[in-house]
Amino acid sequence: MANQVVNVAVSLLKAPAPIKLQRSGALISQGGTNTSPGTKTFLSQLSSLAVNLASALALTSITWSGGVATATTGSPHGMTTGDQFLTTIAGANQAGYNGTFLGTITGASTFTYQLATEPSGTSPATGTITYTPRNVAELVAMNNTFFAQGNGPGVTVLELGAGEVGAGVTALTNWIAQNPGVFYRYLVPRSWDGNAAFLAFLAGFENNTSLTYFHVTTTLENWPLYAGMKCVVAEIEAPAYGAWSQSTLTALSQTGGAATGSTSASHGISPGQWFQISGVTPSGWNGWWLALPGTGGSSLVFNVPSALGAESVLGVVLASQYASAGVPATEFSHAADFWVALNYNPSSTNQVTPFGLSRLFGVTPFPLQGNASLLATLEAGNVNVVGTASQGGLTDTLLSGGNGMDGNPVNYWYSIDWVQLNVAAAVFVYLYNGSNNPQNPVWYDQNGINGGQSVIARTMATGITGGLVLNPVKMVQLPAEQWVQALDADTYGAYTAINADPFSSYVAENPDDFPAGVYNGWSIDYVPRRGFASVTVNVAVSNFPT
Repeated sequence: MANQVVNVAVSLLKAPAPIKLQRSGALISQGGTNTSPGTKTFLSQLSSLAVNLASALALTSITWSGGVATATTGSPHGMTTGDQFLTTIAGANQAGYNGTFLGTITGASTFTYQLATEPSGTSPATGTITYTPRNVAELVAMNNTFFAQGNGPGVTVLELGAGEVGAGVTALTNWIAQNPGVFYRYLVPRSWDGNAAFLAFLAGFENNTSLTYFHVTTTLENWPLYAGMKCVVAEIEAPAYGAWSQSTLTALSQTGGAATGSTSASHGISPGQWFQISGVTPSGWNGWWLALPGTGGSSLVFNVPSALGAESVLGVVLASQYASAGVPATEFSHAADFWVALNYNPSSTNQVTPFGLSRLFGVTPFPLQGNASLLATLEAGNVNVVGTASQGGLTDTLLSGGNGMDGNPVNYWYSIDWVQLNVAAAVFVYLYNGSNNPQNPVWYDQNGINGGQSVIARTMATGITGGLVLNPVKMVQLPAEQWVQALDADTYGAYTAINADPFSSYVAENPDDFPAGVYNGWSIDYVPRRGFASVTVNVAVSNFPT
């Protein structure tokens, strides 16, 4: 319009977008899907996985001998001898060969599985026989257990391509390098547990600012390998074992990681069950071991770390008073608490809850009978297990523990990471808006410093209402030296203290920073919230009534 009396200038301000990184997680697949290596497939519900599962592969034969079925694949399977994987056999005319089993790799094109009774009919088995490729059954179990908790945020399958564990670790290393900050948590296959390449890989995620965590299903044998690791949330599933008497060992030997032993009488242990050795010298032989194919009668076959040394004193296989069937093939226990971690979405009406004691669905509790000392050891080692709410007279299953392997609650690092992400985003948007708002620009002066401090304070106040930050916010403005003295004296220990080094003192302390536009004077001192891990109720009993 010509000859306007009033002109209007418009400045468009932006609010920080919600940060979704901490709700992102990936189920790692090695050949479990029909997608290309490096492909991400988002699953919004239980049924989403079906169309992406890899097809069954051919078996040329299955033979049976002594309680063990040996399957021969039509082409090399890409796995390493000694690897174990869940697989479903189908199509054999002798129906006894069909079903879901724990397979053990014995060669480039062979694997075995336990089958107590020889199926009737001819041997080898006939028919159009197939088996599920590596990781398919396990991926299905991850999917089943994850969505048994509810739909929630959904989850992504990251396909790394078929191959042995080392190849998968290399593929994940390269993928993360090319795609930083895509996923906050990864649920890894069971076969990665204890792998040397995987352990070396984890070392790259131990710094305080790393925003990546790995949920590892470990074993009674391997869990000490992760001691102290900040980036690992470890869990041991309910182990399988039988009831048997104590047996005296008559021999132990090893070739590399393959160990054999014998007992003075039949021990009653079957392949796939855990057993415990005690009293052997050197002491490396003592501990929990998984019985492998070939175990039976008075013979033991199991894997051990290399170079345990020749035995000089033989001990015993300890008695097992109670039996445990372990977890079913359709369950991947760690996927349940993986869902809990991804389902956090902090707000004033949806506060973050303690990770320990989280209610879980569709999972098998770690057996309690006869395991009091073992469970105490695992708790002290920060290893999580599926527990029960039986102490409260409830039938629920729950997460017992709730810590990472460094001993801190999962909520502790979640809170720290939330602060890192959200404070950085809020301050950036403050500076960005201030650079595009002629009515109220942000400059490097006392007003600009005050405004940034207020933005940080509002962010931390949001953390309080979201269940992440313990104490109320207090803003202070102290020069660096006085701020350090206040921290040493715990002056603001009852607060979430946010300090802004005043403009005059900061530029005097750091004369090169102002010409460069650098300000490093905002500081936060806060305490993350945490839940109860153990409580004691003191009871005083008196015989003298009032």
